[in-house]
Amino acid sequence: MGYNIGVRLIEDFLARSNVGRCHDFRETADVIAKVAFKMYLGITPTITNWSPAGDEFSLILENNPLVDFVELPDNHSNLIYSNMLCGVLRGALEMVRVYTTADVAVVRCCS
Repeated sequence: MGYNIGVRLIEDFLARSNVGRCHDFRETADVIAKVAFKMYLGITPTITNWSPAGDEFSLILENNPLVDFVELPDNHSNLIYSNMLCGVLRGALEMVRVYTTADVAVVRCCS
């Protein structure tokens, strides 16, 4: 579900954000954290844990806004709905030809 949201969200993001083409993966990470998360969720995650090759990083969310707006029924209390954010990132990035595997709080660049 998150992937499909990301595929559709990227057009809105590019139209509304007025950002240009990113020149490297570090710039892409900055745009994701400082522009996209701020625009859609009102937060700015911290970018940490860069791999030595510079093709992997972690986005740390100090406050998760999804927790404030999502109520789960008792029979679904183990659902990890925040993983949807990883799918959104993967879908949006693939639409701009950055191929990734998105794990919880980690995006690895595979381009």
